[in-house]
Amino acid sequence: MTQRNTTLSRHVTSEGIVVWTRCACGRLRMDLLPTAGGAPLTAGPCPRCHTGPDPLSPDRG
Repeated sequence: MTQRNTTLSRHVTSEGIVVWTRCACGRLRMDLLPTAGGAPLTAGPCPRCHTGPDPLSPDRG
């Protein structure tokens, strides 16, 4: 069985695009894709369940 993340919201902020997702186990994850470049920032990933497409991909949510 493949577990999927659910995109809850996607917001444009002064820092970049913030995406909130919920893991199949219920844990929240926040991703920030900075508009000024640089590495994306992730908070709250579930190492046990984090699989599947990247929530920052334009075809998600």
